[in-house]
Amino acid sequence: MISLALLALLGGCVENEAESGIAASTPTQSTASPSPSEPLGKESSGPMVTLPDPTNELVAANRLMQAKARRLVVPADPVAVDLYTLDDRCEGYQTEPIQVPRQQSMENTVALIMAEQVTPELTLSGYRTSFNPETNTVTIDLRVARDSRRVLQSLSVCEQKALLGSLRETLINQPDWRIEAVTFTNRGNPLVL
Repeated sequence: MISLALLALLGGCVENEAESGIAASTPTQSTASPSPSEPLGKESSGPMVTLPDPTNELVAANRLMQAKARRLVVPADPVAVDLYTLDDRCEGYQTEPIQVPRQQSMENTVALIMAEQVTPELTLSGYRTSFNPETNTVTIDLRVARDSRRVLQSLSVCEQKALLGSLRETLINQPDWRIEAVTFTNRGNPLVL
């Protein structure tokens, strides 16, 4: 008796397929044929698309936001430095006066520039700055992370100007620092671009 009641209930819920707008679905077979250049039984060998690691993008965005916030804080013993950044057209540099701590002003300025540089798919694990007072040369040793999707040699001209050019222009154009040259290395080896 309970079975009959359940069947009646279920039967009342099911309407005619044509009335309800639900069509019966039957499996269909694809009739697409491979292109003449592809052999049968093989998949297309087009470019494989890989998605960027969102963690690296979040870390870079956070680092950039912190660097921009550092510009707003006036240090206890400040010194004015002209920061050179590449313009939007990739043609020249625009200057922006900033305040950095007098103690280690050059190192703080380099750290600020490095923190603000965001190059897609290039992840730096760090860098080292050294100054040779005999030749008035600053050497910046860049260290690309082992899991970086790009290397320094893959930088476009604009990316080189944004990263390396901004560092070079900023360091050379500070009269108090008396820097005559800036060289770049990649894990201790001369950087050739």
